[in-house]
Amino acid sequence: MRIVTLLPSATEIISRLGLEKNLVGVSHECDFPESMTSLPKLTSSSINTNLSSTNIHQSVMELMKRVVSVYDLDVELLKSLQPDFIITQDLCDVCAVSFEQVEQACQEVLATDARIISLKPKLLGDIWDDVQNVADQLSVSEKGREFREEVESRIKAVQTRMEKGIAPKVLTIEWIDPIYIGGMWLPEMINIVGGEVCFAKSGQPAPVVKKDDLTEIEPDVVVVKPCGYKLEQTLKELELLRQQLPDWKNPPRIYLVDGNSYFNRPGPRILDSLEILAYCTHPDLFPEFGEQYKEGIIEPGNI
Repeated sequence: MRIVTLLPSATEIISRLGLEKNLVGVSHECDFPESMTSLPKLTSSSINTNLSSTNIHQSVMELMKRVVSVYDLDVELLKSLQPDFIITQDLCDVCAVSFEQVEQACQEVLATDARIISLKPKLLGDIWDDVQNVADQLSVSEKGREFREEVESRIKAVQTRMEKGIAPKVLTIEWIDPIYIGGMWLPEMINIVGGEVCFAKSGQPAPVVKKDDLTEIEPDVVVVKPCGYKLEQTLKELELLRQQLPDWKNPPRIYLVDGNSYFNRPGPRILDSLEILAYCTHPDLFPEFGEQYKEGIIEPGNI
């Protein structure tokens, strides 16, 4: 069985299901597990990701006016790999190669009947269902069920330690300029850790807000985790972030989190993200998570 994954979360799902040995090609953004980085890269980006968040956003908006996706698919490489399964997404053309590109490539160049598995998660339940669906289609259903048991166990472990009556306002920032607030599954995660959601709605795309909008709320916790940004890239935009945020009367605790690894990839590490969020929201209740994920978090006192 030969598998190709065209987005990082799919690669992480395949790894979690114990099928790493079956992977023959990945996207250029697939960097976890590290063992996957040596595989052939089937995609590339038309955007310079080393630009500032302001310029990346402008470049993406301009490019989307002219083309279907900001990513290119190496059709000849895909053809040479002759996969049995191609795992892609039909959710966000800014996140990965578009479903239309993959479908067209299969129709035009693949000699075999490669099966496309398309992921389209909007809620936490969709993520868990996607993992099981992939497991079922790849004949490792039991691995999917094992993961679901882990999901239920880790969520329950967080919920049972919540203190009743305490619901801090939690603001999650998905992009710095313009400011996007974490949507889709993020509101559910905030609810699980006993927080109050600011702006976003479950299952809905990330809303864009302005500084004036932020001035009207008084969050207790702000988690900054720009999509695709590692901590060092976020740190480079710290001054821009400060300009974007208002001078709240009661300054919130602000955490910087590795947005490349956590929160933005709808795969197994969403559970890690949930534990990070639990720590940021209730550091006194979950000190072990702060220690466990310290490489991916910059604490308020260090910003």
